[in-house]
Amino acid sequence: MQIKHITLTAAICCTLLFACKKDNNNFKYKELNELNIKGPEGVLTVVQRDMLRIAPVISESKSGSGPYIYKWEIYKPEDLASWEITPLNPANTSTTLSTKKDLEVEALQAPGNYIIQYTITDTKTNLRQSVRFPVTVNGKYYEGWMVMSEKAGKPLLSFVRKDETVFPDVIKSSNPDLVINGKPLAAFAGIQTSLQEVSVFTDQDMYRFSANDFAFKDKSADLFETPISPVSSPYYAVNSIDFDQYVVSNGSVYGSVTPAMGAARYSERFNGPADYSVFPYFMSGSYAWALFYDNNGKRFLQAGYNSRVFTTFASSTDPKVPFQMNDVGKTMVGGDKGGSNECFLVMKDNAAYYMYTILPDKSQMAGVTHEMIAAPDIALAKSFAASELNRHLYYAAGNKIYLYDILAESARVVYTFPANTRIKDLKMFKWQGWGPSTDPLYNKRMVVATYNGTEGELYYLDVLPIGDIANGTYTKKFGGFGDITQISYRHPNM
Repeated sequence: MQIKHITLTAAICCTLLFACKKDNNNFKYKELNELNIKGPEGVLTVVQRDMLRIAPVISESKSGSGPYIYKWEIYKPEDLASWEITPLNPANTSTTLSTKKDLEVEALQAPGNYIIQYTITDTKTNLRQSVRFPVTVNGKYYEGWMVMSEKAGKPLLSFVRKDETVFPDVIKSSNPDLVINGKPLAAFAGIQTSLQEVSVFTDQDMYRFSANDFAFKDKSADLFETPISPVSSPYYAVNSIDFDQYVVSNGSVYGSVTPAMGAARYSERFNGPADYSVFPYFMSGSYAWALFYDNNGKRFLQAGYNSRVFTTFASSTDPKVPFQMNDVGKTMVGGDKGGSNECFLVMKDNAAYYMYTILPDKSQMAGVTHEMIAAPDIALAKSFAASELNRHLYYAAGNKIYLYDILAESARVVYTFPANTRIKDLKMFKWQGWGPSTDPLYNKRMVVATYNGTEGELYYLDVLPIGDIANGTYTKKFGGFGDITQISYRHPNM
């Protein structure tokens, strides 16, 4: 045992002696090559099946290096926690796109957000350098206006993409053997984190399609506990917390969860007052998750999230309340959302028309009300569009567009189409309430659908801050749609 201790001590002393030996500062340094890789800045966007191209500019700190090995990989951000893909930290589902210096491949990924990583390896030193580029793959119909119309006696859904490319009859293009029965009524897009669908309504059925390529998914027999037929005055909405979807038909409301909550059919008609018949318009806020107006009971009805039961409001004892939510006594004929989530609603009785405002984000939801005395042709109005920048509500009557100034309580004509033209629908281009909200045209472009007896047309009218139409005329016109019944916007995927 003692010999072992002596041997160990001697070994330690020798090690220390060698460690203390002078090295005479005899160091040799080798300059390593550093690469500077420059590529596109910001988020790249590409339409699915179009070519994805990136040509990076590479500069060396030391000439004569290489040869190099190149690698392009793509993955979803959630598939990688660290900043770099390495052998010890691989992306869970990364795909190699190319091993060439420049990237030029067909974008075959499903619509969504991705990260592309470009890695260069110097074969002389085996040193690697990587850069990343965010990219968004859009479906063919990634964003734009859906135009529902009737042409040659058949339903026709067309699409005017954001880049002004027009796609006629998108359903037939993606589903050549699918037959859509009935007269066309409306089409609505549901876009949320996990929701990318379009619901199309005729007077006989409801059809659901992928919002990315309009591939058919199912119809009301598959979607509802009890199929809804016939369909009338349809409406579709999804709440802002990505939880519930709502369908309105013939005054009844049906609910389902969104795909984020799992797969489920639409419920039976909401329970509530036995004779309720809601106007096809949805309101939602932090104090009213789902708010509708009952035209039979002349009152507002509300439901909580994931609830399929309507409740009425209690009477307010506040003498300053402009109207009772449970006893309005009017019939709703239209409305739209203004700024700060304030809803502008047009009501009528046997004597006159009225403006009511609702604030679903406040505990006291009843806003203001007044009679619309100076509102010419309001009795002819079928379509309404509100600005979120000003307290302005536009309405269409015949071939004219009126601007109703809610503060001034008066309306004026801001645009007139030819005498033989009728306005079929009117919408303000605006943010859907969640997701990206940076488009500079939000609340500055009004979109109008018309029919002249022969052709349906879509007009872009840009709106000035005072509410008038810029330059007194349209910015863009698209034609060939047939007799338009409704237009709505398909927002980009989140």
